[in-house]
Amino acid sequence: MIIRQIFNNNVIRAENQVGHEFVVIGNGLGFKKKNGQRVDEEKIEKTFVLKSDKIPQKLIDLIGETSVEYLKVADEIVGNAKKEMGDIFSDNIYISLIDHIQFAISRYRKSVGLKNSLLWQIKKFYKKEFMIGMNALDMIHAQFGIHMDEHEASFIAMHFVNARQDGQGMKQTVEITEVIDDIFNIVTDYYQLALDETSFNYSRFITHLQYFAQRMLSNEQEQRASGDNFLYEQVKDKYTKAFQCTHLINQYLESKHESAMSIDEKVYLTIHIQRVTSRNDMAGS
Repeated sequence: MIIRQIFNNNVIRAENQVGHEFVVIGNGLGFKKKNGQRVDEEKIEKTFVLKSDKIPQKLIDLIGETSVEYLKVADEIVGNAKKEMGDIFSDNIYISLIDHIQFAISRYRKSVGLKNSLLWQIKKFYKKEFMIGMNALDMIHAQFGIHMDEHEASFIAMHFVNARQDGQGMKQTVEITEVIDDIFNIVTDYYQLALDETSFNYSRFITHLQYFAQRMLSNEQEQRASGDNFLYEQVKDKYTKAFQCTHLINQYLESKHESAMSIDEKVYLTIHIQRVTSRNDMAGS
């Protein structure tokens, strides 16, 4: 690898022989070095491996003003997330996570904690991301000696939710979570039951809601295809109660979000509601 930019004695930007860029961390990597020289690979401790060939300028600027400790813990957190969920996150996760950790640690050192109004929803609808957030707290404590609470874990989780959805923006991530929560409450209120959160059908139901809400808020809902009327009528007749619940959800979407479900969306959602509310999937049954 060849040095392309020296941030400080311990952090550099390097490029391999095929032109892929990396941010590389190691004690003394940049000491008395110049751009164009070879990287002393024996000193490498951490390497940021991004999906894109070129490092985003925003990340370069952020790294230039960030201490090594923050970079290391962010890389460790992202590495754990990829281990748990796969390499499904956009490169924006490094930017948002490093920035968040710096701000959070600054707050905690001043004894200023923040409450996440969506804590319950994040724990319920994004279980894997929340666990990544909780693991991140252990890594932050090991690096900085600071104890953070589950509210902070939920904020970190939201960054991974956002990065999993192509970095759509935190505002839309919040809106998606609120839509999921509203639909979830309509279902449980209508059926007057608690859903079994350990069941496979529950997991599929929540996943469907996540992608449905994302499509709806991005104005990318699936359009009705020819021949769907037959399946629509079958589902409507066979799953009467689930279909009526879907109708209530559609009314909510029209009223609050000015968006109506397509016939396909109604069919899929009705089937998911039928499955997740069946007796075998009811908590305590």
